[in-house]
Amino acid sequence: MQSEAVSPLVAERQRRTWTAIHRAAAEATLQRGPGDVTVAQIAEAAGVSPRTFFNYFDSKEDAIIGVQAPQLTAETLAALRESTADPAIVRVCRLVTEVARSTIGPGVDMEQRRALTAAHPHLRSRSTAMFGEARKMLMARLVDDVEPTWSGIEGLPSDPDHARALLLLANGIVQHAWLTDTDLLFSDRDAALAASIDTFRKVTSTAL
Repeated sequence: MQSEAVSPLVAERQRRTWTAIHRAAAEATLQRGPGDVTVAQIAEAAGVSPRTFFNYFDSKEDAIIGVQAPQLTAETLAALRESTADPAIVRVCRLVTEVARSTIGPGVDMEQRRALTAAHPHLRSRSTAMFGEARKMLMARLVDDVEPTWSGIEGLPSDPDHARALLLLANGIVQHAWLTDTDLLFSDRDAALAASIDTFRKVTSTAL
């Protein structure tokens, strides 16, 4: 979808169109499998043109599982800035989690998504790719392309190499939490992150 600022009415129309395309793609895939579903069929079922389809999704696989480009919102940055009482790893893990969550579009049924990826494992690659895109975006916007790192947010490493290491570590922890219990990461983010941080702490204490 377009990322430019739009009016609430336009934003709502875009959200509904995105959701309609995704649901048409997911339902068709559940019935026939991804190999027998085309973009033209998805677009027709959603009531849009194939051209409109590609305004919202890069591929039919993205439409099937309902992924979108990662977003770093002002609210997420504000939470990072204001959480100075917490350890840096916890703060950055929360940041990565919110950006990872943003790759799941509106109206995605996570139980249906799990059924789709269980039946067609290759679809998981798009979620994995979006994790990579989120990492690259955060690395660029908060470390590589800014001076000072993190835009000078208090309590986070100012050395770029240390900042990169922290962000990579946080990304690994969030991926572990996501794979361990995605539902918990959505329902109780901090509990899921605490469990994965503890796992990483135990592993590194014996492996390094």
